[in-house]
Amino acid sequence: MSTKTPVISLKVIQKRKRSTLRWIVLLAVQALIVLHIVVWLLGKKYGWFGGKTFTPVEPSEGIDFVANGILNVGTIFFAVTLLSTVLFGRWFCGWACHVVLLQDWCYALMRKLGIRPKPFRARILMWFPLGLGLYMFVWPLFYRFVILKLPFPTVRTEFVTEEYWSSFASPIVAIPYLLICGFATVYVLGAKGFCTYGCPYGGFFAPLESIAPVRIRVNDNCQQCGKCTAACTSNVRVHEEVHLYSMVIDSGCMKIMDCVDACPNDALSIGVGPIAFGKRTKKKKYDLGIAEEICIAIAFLIGFFAFRSLYAVIPMLMAVGVSLVTTWVLWKAWRLLRDANAHFHGKQLKLHGKVSGKGILFLVFALVVALWTVQSATVQAFHFMGDRAMATNNNDEALWYYSKASSISDGGIALASNPNIDIEVARYFDSEHQFIDSYRLYQRIDARVGQDERSTMLLGQNMQYHAQFVPIDQLYASRLKVNLHWELVWEDYVGWLKREMQFERAIQASHKAVQSNPNAKRLRIQLALLELESGNTSTAVHIAQQLVDEDMQDPVMWRLYARALDSDGRNEKAVFALEKAKQLLAEQLQNR
Repeated sequence: MSTKTPVISLKVIQKRKRSTLRWIVLLAVQALIVLHIVVWLLGKKYGWFGGKTFTPVEPSEGIDFVANGILNVGTIFFAVTLLSTVLFGRWFCGWACHVVLLQDWCYALMRKLGIRPKPFRARILMWFPLGLGLYMFVWPLFYRFVILKLPFPTVRTEFVTEEYWSSFASPIVAIPYLLICGFATVYVLGAKGFCTYGCPYGGFFAPLESIAPVRIRVNDNCQQCGKCTAACTSNVRVHEEVHLYSMVIDSGCMKIMDCVDACPNDALSIGVGPIAFGKRTKKKKYDLGIAEEICIAIAFLIGFFAFRSLYAVIPMLMAVGVSLVTTWVLWKAWRLLRDANAHFHGKQLKLHGKVSGKGILFLVFALVVALWTVQSATVQAFHFMGDRAMATNNNDEALWYYSKASSISDGGIALASNPNIDIEVARYFDSEHQFIDSYRLYQRIDARVGQDERSTMLLGQNMQYHAQFVPIDQLYASRLKVNLHWELVWEDYVGWLKREMQFERAIQASHKAVQSNPNAKRLRIQLALLELESGNTSTAVHIAQQLVDEDMQDPVMWRLYARALDSDGRNEKAVFALEKAKQLLAEQLQNR
């Protein structure tokens, strides 16, 4: 009798070839983004392509189109991704999004460190991305058409820009933003936690995913082993869905296809067939009861409004990430206090009703988070009430609210100053001729925002009321030397030189401003007027004629042209230009 142990052969799970391909694609996308930025920076430094580059290839750039009618590269890109999602499903999120690359890298790193983030499943919170997307891309249209009753603005194209980074956060903000939307949200909400509960673009992709014919589908080889669900980092219960519906219908599916690679029986594939819309018959499982869901949603909204634009620093999507994390921390603290047992990432916080040392530390941390959220919400509320009072000319009331929303050093409750509040208070001081007080605030604004165009303009205008010629001239000259594209500051500087009776320097500065910004209409108008006042009428006529040729329907340009022609003694042409200006103005008034 043979005593040999029978050999059982198990099929080895194949290597995830598609996963490797996806990482290559994601890294290639990131490399293209970096290359885009590098080319722009080198172009600004060496004058390549006129210092311009393509506008950011970002869905957020579509806001410019719905709000202002500006068609840019980002708008076209977002439109293409939406249309392709209708056909292929939510592929962009899984294969081309740099935030997904960040989250997946964070998730992989945590797993190597022995941390296995569990997915947090909440039903109401999942609707927030769609709400945020509607606010960003639909609300501007509703506001324009329904509330203001205005037509859609004239569509114009802006495919290139000199200010590539103007719509992005500064590096100081970008680093914590990446940490929060990458590590923190993955740590507490699971893989792709930010995609699930915070991404406004995903808010549009998710419903479109349900009508896409391209889906993960199953054949008769499926043995319900569950390895597909274990491999999925989009928190989809793959084995259940293919068993119930013969395909994946979850809108969170990003076509990553890890489930296809993980299947030991070649039961899964991606293919074309029936859509998912209306197919769900079994309710999805969630971690919370409906009462908890409502409390979680309220806490999240409070946190979102508390952190958004806090101290004029936190951008909207970062506020979403911060609010998601703080909301989860407060929920976990509530569960720790309520339940007999509680744990997190293998750490026992409470056992049989007794809170451990780790649990106490977590509760202390949650208390700090709660206090910070309440304090931030209070600061924002004071700021809001101050703005309302200022809008109704209740200046004393507004200043009281602003003082409470100011930094602790200014007698308020905020942890830092807010440039937006400082601007309002400084303007009030200006109206009261308290220029030294407003100067202190303008200086602080300038230091906070990093000497940008607007802060320089405000500081320069304030100094014109109380400072001597030399420091004012030094401020403008030093800033414009390294920021030749600051059109507003150039205009302000030239106007100040003219008021100081420095006509020669004003004309020189105006020529340099136009030379540095050849498409800036206001700077060219300013130069034409200066040339007229200086007696250089032929030069003024030349500039005005160029402006008219560029925009034949602008009555302002025709009036300027008529004035220049009249000063140059070309009376007949001046009369014609003036009549043309009157005609265009009458047509505009008639069309309103």
